[in-house]
Amino acid sequence: MNNSALITGSADRIGREIALSLADLGYNIALHFSSSEEKVLSTKNEILSRNVNCEAFKADFNNEEEVITLFNSAIKSFDIALLINNASIFNKSSLTDIDYNSIEKFMNINFKAPYILTKLFANYCKDGHIINILDTKITKNKTSFFDYVLSKRTLKEFTLMSAKELAPAIRVNAIAPGLILPPKDKDLEYITNLSKKIPLQKVGSLNNITESVKFLIRNDFITGQIIYADGGEHL
Repeated sequence: MNNSALITGSADRIGREIALSLADLGYNIALHFSSSEEKVLSTKNEILSRNVNCEAFKADFNNEEEVITLFNSAIKSFDIALLINNASIFNKSSLTDIDYNSIEKFMNINFKAPYILTKLFANYCKDGHIINILDTKITKNKTSFFDYVLSKRTLKEFTLMSAKELAPAIRVNAIAPGLILPPKDKDLEYITNLSKKIPLQKVGSLNNITESVKFLIRNDFITGQIIYADGGEHL
């Protein structure tokens, strides 16, 4: 199956929208989920209605073996040419929290899993494209999401280093969303109020992310770049 994509964390939210938009382009989709089985089945059915192939694969990114099994299972069904590392966890933390295990979970899911999948992809694919989903918060030093931002910053540097290492056969880019969706425990009003403090003074849409993905796919002269789809928040 040509034009197949593996998208991590694709049961809902940004990952789901990316999967649907790629299906509209004719991509066969390998969905990944950790626990949202009902949501991933709904996403799978929507993708299948677009007359492309789709399968869902479960993996806990705190478990290295499950990350490896995910990739090996996906390539048995699909000729993966595009990897989108979207899965992440997002919680508040600070450097003074007396919790020494917190960073391990953030790094496992937000960085180590993309690191392993990139290695596997590079050894499997003769050519291809990797897109890492970051966060505009990587530009900030003062944050109430210390471990999260640290893990995403690590993924940012990995994006740049792997773009150089894997060229010319494999391109590696990233997208750093801003105020697109509210956190799961907040509503739209929350990010609408925050948007008043950024240059474009508005909330973005999921379409802003999917269009950024399409741009990176179509422009084959771009690697090692980060698109800040954030209304200028990173400034």
